[in-house]
Amino acid sequence: MTFRARFLALSLGMALGLALGLVYAWLIDPVQLYNTTPPLLRSDYRHEWIRLAALGYVADGDMDRALARLKGLRGQDVQDALAAMIEAYAAHGQPAPTMRRLSQLAQRLGIYTPAMRVYLETPEASPGGILPTPMPTAPVLPISPTPLILTPTATAAPFLAMTPAPSPYRVVAQNPACEGTPGQLRVWVQAPPPPEPTVTPSPRRPTPTPAGPRPLEGVVLWLLWADGADRAVTGLRPWVSPGYADFTLQPGVFYALSVDEPNAPVISGLTLPLCPDGAQGSWEIVIEKP
Repeated sequence: MTFRARFLALSLGMALGLALGLVYAWLIDPVQLYNTTPPLLRSDYRHEWIRLAALGYVADGDMDRALARLKGLRGQDVQDALAAMIEAYAAHGQPAPTMRRLSQLAQRLGIYTPAMRVYLETPEASPGGILPTPMPTAPVLPISPTPLILTPTATAAPFLAMTPAPSPYRVVAQNPACEGTPGQLRVWVQAPPPPEPTVTPSPRRPTPTPAGPRPLEGVVLWLLWADGADRAVTGLRPWVSPGYADFTLQPGVFYALSVDEPNAPVISGLTLPLCPDGAQGSWEIVIEKP
């Protein structure tokens, strides 16, 4: 048999096999599709179902429908998926109404995470957007030898309805800035430098270089305003500083900044400054824990 004859026989056999396979799969024994329920899904698909059910509640606010969608799932699966979702959304700064709905659903299901506290305790916006109880305002100190003069807004600052708690942290510097990304609140959290040792200088023992402030990593910062809240943790941008975190501010909104607990403000009545050219500026704040 010549090469051409062998090639034609092989091609004919492959085509015939493919045709017979398609006839069997499509006509003789086709695939049967069956409906299933969320509890029978694979673990990653179950978590995706829980996430979509939670987002459905965020969209329509129908608690009964959300509970019906989660009915039959293992409690541990729901707790793990919803708690991880809330923590991830809080870390990425999702809008306060979204976080409040998710926290309400989690609370109904007996789930609690640290990120839920501020959204469950922070009241909804009042009709006028102003809440009655004032909070103390921290002093403003310069952070650079040549402070930048910015134009403040003339709108009166609203107050947040919460009982302030004493905080071990204090603001040691607050400075407006027109460099970098506008509309930010940039925060550095640090511990003061240790006391300098009393060492007598000598030719063999030079005077040690004074130590500087120590950045504090893993400190939780809360930013609250009249109808919402946000959370950040220092150390997520180590290329800036282990003690650094930032928030995005909206013009015309007044904010309060707390450390560790949402009701422990270190500064309030904070709003975006204006640069000399009329553009939005940012704030740079240094917080110290004695």
